[in-house]
Amino acid sequence: MPRSRFLRGVDWLSGLAGYVSGILIITSMLVICYGVALRYLLGASTIWQTELSIYLLMFAAFVGGAYGLRHGDHVRITLVVKNLPGRLQIGARLLAAALGLVLVLTIAGISGFMWWEAVETGARSGTAWNPPLAYPYAILPVGMALIGLQYLSVVAGLFRALREGELGDTAPDQPDEPVEGGPGH
Repeated sequence: MPRSRFLRGVDWLSGLAGYVSGILIITSMLVICYGVALRYLLGASTIWQTELSIYLLMFAAFVGGAYGLRHGDHVRITLVVKNLPGRLQIGARLLAAALGLVLVLTIAGISGFMWWEAVETGARSGTAWNPPLAYPYAILPVGMALIGLQYLSVVAGLFRALREGELGDTAPDQPDEPVEGGPGH
């Protein structure tokens, strides 16, 4: 039974987030190299380089988390779970995914309020560059929402594995088919 269009869309979006995060990591590296070269070759400095590279890396970490979850690259402890019978393994993974979903949605909600407050008050960073904080504050709720969507995809895959009796060695929280037309496919 093929995955729903919604779940394929979530997987595609997570893939896109991962690739954008990779590009932003490279961009951050180039910005840092630019700042170093400017300082040591020309004796000048920038007011934006450090802060921008931090914001780019924040985006890569939080928004790219959905990509990591989709591909099973997140931190997990499998010592106990891998020794459980098949259905209990899936049950343990379901519990972990449900707890993860609750956590990321809680963080998304709290950080969403922080973002909205920064938008309403026009808060700025207070540095020499002094960008509006609404932009970096948006990173966390967006990233947590994407991870939350990916957790829904994981949960759907686990329920499917339970229903169809897929209790083999493959991790049931992995997409079972590539996303056509998605990044990297």
